[in-house]
Amino acid sequence: MIDSLRAFLEAVQAFGERLAAVHWGFLAAAVGFGMLNLALRSRAWQAILRAALPDETIRYRTAFGAYCAGVGVNAAIPARAGDVVKVFLVKRSAPSARYPALAGSLVAETLFDFVVASGLLVWALWAGVLPGLRLPSAPAFEISLALRHPWITLAVIVALAVAGLMLARRVRAFWREFGRGLAILRTPGRYLRSVVAYQALGWGCRVGGALCFLSAFHVPASLENALIVQVAGSLGSLFPATPGGLGPKQALLVVMLAGSAGRTDVLAFSAGMELTLLVANAALGLTCLALMVRNLRFRQAIAQARSDRGDAAPG
Repeated sequence: MIDSLRAFLEAVQAFGERLAAVHWGFLAAAVGFGMLNLALRSRAWQAILRAALPDETIRYRTAFGAYCAGVGVNAAIPARAGDVVKVFLVKRSAPSARYPALAGSLVAETLFDFVVASGLLVWALWAGVLPGLRLPSAPAFEISLALRHPWITLAVIVALAVAGLMLARRVRAFWREFGRGLAILRTPGRYLRSVVAYQALGWGCRVGGALCFLSAFHVPASLENALIVQVAGSLGSLFPATPGGLGPKQALLVVMLAGSAGRTDVLAFSAGMELTLLVANAALGLTCLALMVRNLRFRQAIAQARSDRGDAAPG
C-alpha cells in the first residue's frame, strides 16, 4: 500500500508540473469516449439482466444509472464496492430478483472483458512490453503478501472450504440463483448480438480514449501505446486495493512505456488520465446514485434483503 501511494503521489507531482501544457481538446474527447463506453456497457448489461429476469421489465435507464453509479463508487472506494451498489440499485427496480442472480449477471458481463484482457496480455508478453516482469514482484502488487506467507494462505483456504461444507445447502441454493444470472450464455447468438457487440464497441472507445489521453499529455499516440495503456489498466485492477487501481497502474506504465517517453512524462500522463477519469466517473456516478435513491427508505430495503435471504434458503 505504501508503494502504491508513493507511486501515485510521484505521478501527481509530475502531472502538476506539466498541467499548463495539457491539450484540453484531446482531454475532453477522451472523457467523451469514456462516457460512450459506459453507455455501451450499460446496454450490454441490460441484455444480460433481461435474460436473467424474464418476468421483470429492465429499462435502459435503470441499467445505465446503476452501472454508472457503481463505476463512480469504484472510482472512490477500493475492493469493488461499486458492484454492490449496482446490484442494490437494480434490485430496487426489479423486486422479484434475487441478489445471487444479480451477482451472476455481473460475472456474465465481465467474461468478454476477460477474453480481451487475456489476449492483450499475451500480445504484451509476445511483443516484449513486459520483459521479465512477474506480477508478485511488480511494484505495488499486494498479492505478494499471500505468496510470502503460504501457510497462512493455505489456512485461510482450508477455513473457507470447511465453512462451505457446513453451509452446503445454502451454498447450493445460492448457486441455483447465481446460475440465473448467466442465462444469456445459454443462447450464444443472443449473447454475441446483444452483449459482445456492444462490449467490443466499448473496447474501441477505450482505445480511442487512450489515444486522446496520450495526445493530451504529449506522449506518442500510437496504437501500440494505446494498447499498452489497456494492459496496464487491466493488470492494475486485478487486485483493487486502491481506488481505481491508482498506484499500481502508474508503476506499470513507467515500465511499459519506458521506450516511448521519459519517466516524468509517463507519470504526468498516467496521473492526468486517472484523475480525469476518476473525477468524470465519480461525478456521473454520484449524480446517477442521487437520482436513483432520492426516495429510498433504507429500513425497508434492509428488510427486503433479509426476506430474500430467507427465501433463498431451503426449507
